[in-house]
Order: sequence, then structure tokens, then C-alpha cells
Amino acid sequence: MRADGFMDNFLSDMLTRAVGSDFFAGGLALGVFGAAIGVLRMVYGLARAQAQRRWAVSLTVDNRSDAYRHLYLWLDHKGALRRIRQVQTTGVTAGGAEIFAPVEGRHWFFHGGRLCAFERTMREKTRVGGGGGPLEVLTLTMLFGRTERLRAWIDEGAALCAVEDEEAPDLYVLKGDWWDHVCDLSRRGLDTIVAEDDRITRLRDDMAWFYANEDWYRTRGVPWRRGYLLYGPPGTGKSSLIRALASDLGKDLASISLTSAGLSDEDLRSGLSSAPKGAFLVLEDIDAAFAGRSEGETKTGISFSGLLNAIDGVAAQEGRVLVMTTNHPDRLDPALIRPGRADLHVELGPVPARVAAELFLRFFPGEDAHAHRFAEALGARRMAPAALQGWLLANAQDPQAAATAAGLIQEPVSAVAAE
Repeated sequence: MRADGFMDNFLSDMLTRAVGSDFFAGGLALGVFGAAIGVLRMVYGLARAQAQRRWAVSLTVDNRSDAYRHLYLWLDHKGALRRIRQVQTTGVTAGGAEIFAPVEGRHWFFHGGRLCAFERTMREKTRVGGGGGPLEVLTLTMLFGRTERLRAWIDEGAALCAVEDEEAPDLYVLKGDWWDHVCDLSRRGLDTIVAEDDRITRLRDDMAWFYANEDWYRTRGVPWRRGYLLYGPPGTGKSSLIRALASDLGKDLASISLTSAGLSDEDLRSGLSSAPKGAFLVLEDIDAAFAGRSEGETKTGISFSGLLNAIDGVAAQEGRVLVMTTNHPDRLDPALIRPGRADLHVELGPVPARVAAELFLRFFPGEDAHAHRFAEALGARRMAPAALQGWLLANAQDPQAAATAAGLIQEPVSAVAAE
């Protein structure tokens, strides 16, 4: 017998035996079933991709952009995800309460007679330019819809956001290298801040111009950043002015305590670069952390060079306003408050009697005679706004007693109350 004939017979016999084996038959069946499942998955994936390309529109945003908050506000306002039972926090607030969103994955809902999908994905990488924490990606998909419809939803969310911002600025505090949302601050009007000239208005207009002129900076190759230094004795309204400016311009506040023992140069650099977008970065009483390099490079966990690099280094955030306050501007190193770091310096000090009379009328509208008497009682004295406000609050039910300024003028002229 030829060798090839022998081999053919051998293989034929082996195949006959294998087919007759229950083990082989079961394995073959499982293999065919698995292959069928794979083919079905492939067909489903192709069909789904084709359907998405032909019949669906989608929008993807992440928590580095304003559209992220706008989308959540819209979804919450419309109640689109109200039936979802497994939820997580988002860090986005509406009406003072935090919005809850579905857990990671894809979730379906109907809106306007169309089937929509909301997909939430979390990534471990910390986001840059929008606060601390992981990067969150949102994808909104609509079947048989139009891209303009999704854009309209974002615009509606932006309008809701504007209303929220008019109600109160959010306060964030840097905790290590991440931002903690502390609370919603009550609004404060600029007309509650007193000064003897129009410096408050000029400061507000300067900030508004900065926020509205990104293109001006871009075309000139200038970093789109602006810094301010507010200085003056305690009780002259520095903190109150920051809050009023944030309320007026619809901005949040991101506060940093440079005296925190655990704060490092890297924490500060990362924090400033990832601060909530558009928020005022606030460094209060900066002289408490650095009263001059002659006394040593560091007084806290951060170095002076680390602070300067965080303010305007290569990783510094674009479009941000930095506000520093101090009671003692003479103690600050010139390198810290030069143009580019503190572009505009605004002094807030004790106010004369005529300004005190204006404040009196805010507490007691229509009491012009008492306001005049109040100014006469103060005479040539200049008083800190906080001291004036404290006196008027103490006599809020009695304008006649308030007009005497009896308890107020007994205090030393330089004495002021805390802001």
C-alpha cells in the first residue's frame, strides 16, 4: 500500500472516531455557538454604528468645560433623568442643592417624542482647568434628531446657569491639590461698599473689560490673566468688596490659605492651574505668609519662588482673575506685586463723614436730617466702614440714637472692627 493511501485511511478513521465522540461533538457545538455569538455581536456593533451615523446625533462634553454644568442644569430642570434609581453626586448645584446624576454607563430617556441616551464615563486622570477630582465625560445622543437641538439644550442650560449665578456665587477652598465646594454665598451688591470716590466702579469696570476681551489678549500675544491688590487697614472692606464684585460679575470665589501647614509648592501650582473656570482666585492677607524674603524663603509649606511660579508660570490658568489682599503693602516683596502679577492696586481706607452719611441713609432711607447730624457728629474723623456699619447695626431701630454717634466717636480714630 502506498504511504499516501495509508495516511488518507488513517485520517479518515480518526475523523470518524472523533465525530462519534460525545466530547468532540459537545466541543464542536460550543465552538459553533461561540462563533455565532461573535458574529451576532459584530453584526450588532456594525448595525449600531451605522444607525448612529445615519439616524443619531451626539454631543460629548467633559467637566473641564462650562457646557458640562450647563448640560446637568438642563437635565435636572427637565427632569430627564428623574426615573434613574442608581445615582452619584456631581458637584453641580441648582437652587442651592446638589444635582444627582446616574452612575457610570448608558441610560435611556424620552424627550420631545425622541429616544435619547445619556452616557457618563469617569476617568482616573485628574482634570486640568476645572477644579480637582477625576475627569468626567458626558455623551448625549438623540435618535432621529438634529445637532441644533442638542446645542439648544446646552444654551437653555447656560441660561439656567446665568440665573443661578445671579442668585449667589459659589465658594471653593483649596484642600491640598483639589478644590472643595464649601457653600453658596449670599449675594452682595456693590452699592453696599463705600469709598470716597469712584475707585470701586473703576475696579469693577476693569474686571468686566478683562473678562470680555479674550481676543484682545490673544491677538497681542499677552497672557489672558489679570491680577489685583487690595490693601488698607483691617475693617476697610477688602473681603466684602471681593464678594460684591463676584456677585456683580456672576463669578465664583476660589480661596487659598497660604498659611496651611500641609500646602506644598506642587499643591499650589496644581490648585491654581485647576481652579474652577472663571472664578476669582483669592489670596487674602498675603503678607501673613510672606513678609519679605529677608526673613527667610519659607514661612509655610510653600516657598516664595513656588508662589511666583504658581501665579504666572507656564501652567498658570488662562482667563483668570487673581485678587490678593493685605493690611501691610509695605511688607510685600516688589516681585510679588509687579505688573503681570498685580496689575492694579486699589487702596481701601477709612472714609470721611460725607461718605459715612451715605451709609447712614442706606440703613435709614429718608432720614436726611439725621444723616446730616451724623456727619456733623463725626466731624473731621475718618472711620473704617466696618466700624460705621457695626454702630449702625447696633442702633438699627433708632435712627436718632444712631445719629448721635456717641459710642462711635468715643473710640480712637484708628480703631476699626473686623471685616
